[in-house]
Amino acid sequence: MRIALIHHSDDLTNDYAAYLAALLDEMAEKNEYVIKDYGHLLRARESLKEENVLLHIIIPASSNFSLKYWYGFKLARIFKKYKLDIVLCLYGTCTSSPLKQLLIFPDKILAEQNTERPLWQQFASSKLQNSIKVAASVITYSAAAGETLKLLAAAAATKVMLVPYTAPPLFVPMEWHNRLYIKSRFAENKEYFISILPDNDEKTFTDLLKAFSKFKKWQQSGMKLILLPKEEAFSRAIEEKLETYKYRDDIKLVNDAEKKDIADLIATAYALLHMPANDADLWPVTLALQCSVPVISYSTTSIAEYCGDALLPANENSFEAFADALIQLYKDETLKTKMCDAAVLKTEEYKQDIFAAKLWELITGNA
Repeated sequence: MRIALIHHSDDLTNDYAAYLAALLDEMAEKNEYVIKDYGHLLRARESLKEENVLLHIIIPASSNFSLKYWYGFKLARIFKKYKLDIVLCLYGTCTSSPLKQLLIFPDKILAEQNTERPLWQQFASSKLQNSIKVAASVITYSAAAGETLKLLAAAAATKVMLVPYTAPPLFVPMEWHNRLYIKSRFAENKEYFISILPDNDEKTFTDLLKAFSKFKKWQQSGMKLILLPKEEAFSRAIEEKLETYKYRDDIKLVNDAEKKDIADLIATAYALLHMPANDADLWPVTLALQCSVPVISYSTTSIAEYCGDALLPANENSFEAFADALIQLYKDETLKTKMCDAAVLKTEEYKQDIFAAKLWELITGNA
């Protein structure tokens, strides 16, 4: 079977697409599929000889003209040329091809038009009703997102499949003696909160520091805050902001960390602090839950669904309310223990191997 994934070039705003693509690469390797890149085939003037192929097609998406051209014309020609069997539309828009297509619904915000959002989201929103109608199935990240789809289009009622964010098996709870080692390496033997932020999101960074400041003024102790970049390294602008911060000695930016270090840092943390950019901003939460770590966050319908009682939500979307949640958790060890136990239970609902197998079965049984 020949499977294609449609990506957009130079885009870091679709976490769900990146997650599904990585999951499918693993399943392709496991099932002895060959993984190919369309751009490489084109440059090398290679044909597609293998029968079982996962083909990544990255399209330019910087203008409406480009999006219309690729989704309305060019992609259909590529599918025909390489005799593809099925395509996953990772960015919420189906193509003009008669080929069977699986539509990815990567965020609830696509259900509403908004000219302030990234161009691909505006384009997907404008085409969403038709894309749902064309798609053989619609894959999304939460039951809440699925309900949004069903309210939007009657055709979605029988098409929606849930493939939630899940954490790799590397992310597991840690024994106390291992946690002591991680604290000595990264936090001067102190307890610490942890957060995963976009590399250049200065507003979220500033709001998090304001919340941490309020907590530090109340606590007056050595509690640290470790920050991990979502991609590789924080921008220079964020580093410069940190240089003037009152409690800068209690903040640590960990750039370019190895996956094992990221897993160990999360598993050792007192809690994960999360200020979601949108409803689908869930990847850091899944990592924390699988490590049995409590989550403090602004509440969204999907975060509440994922976390259950492992979530301590801020009462409102302000740094003051967020800081109050930090103080509440720190004051109540019984609450923290209950949240850790709840995280373990929720993790049982989000096993990566189970959902990866279901996704692979949907794809390979759809052509």
